[in-house]
Amino acid sequence: MLKKILIKFLQHNFFENLFRSYWFFKLNKKKNYFINREKKPRLFWGPIPLINNKYWSNALKSIGYASNTVMLEYYSIHKKEDFDLYFDEIFSSFRSILVPNFIGKLYYKYQLFEYLLFNYDIFTFPFSGLIFKGNLLRKFELPILKLLNKKIVIIPYGGDAYMYSKIKSTSLQQALLFSYPELAKREKEIEENVFFWQQNADAIVVDFMIDGMSRWDVLPCNILVVDHHLWKGKDFYNKSDGINGVVTIVHSPNHRGFKGSEFVIDAINELKNEGLKINFILLEKVKNEEVRRVLFEEADILVEQLILGYALNAIEGMASGVPVLSNLSNEEYVRIFRRYSYLNECPILTTTPENIKENLKILIQNPELREQLGRASKKYAEKYHSNETAVFMFENIYDKIWHNKNVDLLNLFHPLKQNSYNNKYPKIKHPLIENKIPSELLSKLNK
Repeated sequence: MLKKILIKFLQHNFFENLFRSYWFFKLNKKKNYFINREKKPRLFWGPIPLINNKYWSNALKSIGYASNTVMLEYYSIHKKEDFDLYFDEIFSSFRSILVPNFIGKLYYKYQLFEYLLFNYDIFTFPFSGLIFKGNLLRKFELPILKLLNKKIVIIPYGGDAYMYSKIKSTSLQQALLFSYPELAKREKEIEENVFFWQQNADAIVVDFMIDGMSRWDVLPCNILVVDHHLWKGKDFYNKSDGINGVVTIVHSPNHRGFKGSEFVIDAINELKNEGLKINFILLEKVKNEEVRRVLFEEADILVEQLILGYALNAIEGMASGVPVLSNLSNEEYVRIFRRYSYLNECPILTTTPENIKENLKILIQNPELREQLGRASKKYAEKYHSNETAVFMFENIYDKIWHNKNVDLLNLFHPLKQNSYNNKYPKIKHPLIENKIPSELLSKLNK
C-alpha cells in the first residue's frame, strides 16, 4: 500500500521539478563541479559484469582517462578483481540495514546515484539502465543526468535488448528461446527500455544485434576487444590431418542452445565414426585463464557459434591464432557489415548447422589451410579487436558527444572512406571470399 501511495505521489510534475531544483542548488554549493570540457571526461562502465567493460576501460586508461568499471556483482567465470568497484563497496555500511524495505532500497539507490553523478561524466551501460529501473524512476534519473551535462553511451549485450517478436531470424529466435526462455516473458519491459534509451542516449553502438533497433550511431562488425598482451598467437601449428595424427577441436559455449552446440557434437561424433582422429574439448563454465591456455596450447580449430555472427570467444580464438568457425551466412544480418564495415576482411569460415561436418572435415584434412587462416585471424584480431581499436572508436564518440566536434560516427568503419579505421592499416589478406572457401581453392583441397 505504501509503495502505491509513493508512486502516485511521485507522478506529479511538481515533484519532478522540485527534484530538479534540488540538484541545481546542490551543485551550486559544490565548488569546481563543472569541469573544463577541454579535459578528458571521467568514464563509467557498468553495471552488468561483462568482461569487455574491463577491456574497454583499460584501453582508455592506457591513454590517460580516469576510467572505472563499477558493477553490481561478478560472474563465476571471472575474478572479483577483474572490476574496479562494486555497488556494495560504495555504501556497504548502511545497505544491510535499509535494503530489506522499499524506502531503504530507494535511499540506497539514491546514494549510489549521487556518488556516480559526482565522480563520472560519461556513462556507458546497456539498455537495461544505470541505477533506477522502470519508467517512473527513470523519469527522474534522465533529467538529472541531462541537467548535469552527463553523457550516455548505450552498448547492448543481448538480454537487455532482444525483443523476440522483432527478431528477423526464426533460427536465432529458437536458439534464444532454448537458452534464455524467460526473456520472452519480459519483452514489454525490454521494449520500453530500448525505446526509451534510443530516444535519449547520446550514442548507441551495435553490431550483429540489430533486431528491433531504430537507431545506431557506430557500426563495427563486433564491438568487443581483448588484451593482446594476454592473448598471444601460436608459434607452432599442428601438421596432423586426422589420419597421420590427432586434430584438436575446441567448443566453449556459455549456453549450448544459442551456440548450436548439439550440431557441433553430432558432427564430431560422425567424423570420429568415419575414422578421423579428433580430440574434442568442450569448455563450459571454466575460468577465462583456462580458456586462454587451451586455445594457445591445444586448439587446432575453434567452433564458436553456428546460429548468428561471432562473439568474444571467436575473438579470443583469433587472437590465439586459431582458425574459427562461426555463422556469417545470413544475408539479413551480414550484408550491411560487408558494405559498411570490415566483415570482408574477417577470416572466419562461415559455418551453419547444415555444413558444420563438411567444414570441419576440410580443416581437419588440410593443416596448411588451418595455419593460413589462423595467422590471418591473429592479424585480424590485432587490427579490429585490440585496445587501439577501442581507443579509436570511443575517442571519436567522445569528440562528438563531449567536445562537440563534427565527427562522422556512422562511417568510422566504412571500407571506402579514406579516413576510416579500416584504411589506417593494410587490409587483412586470406583465401576466403565472403567467409567461404572459393570453388577454385576447394577443388585443390583434401576432402
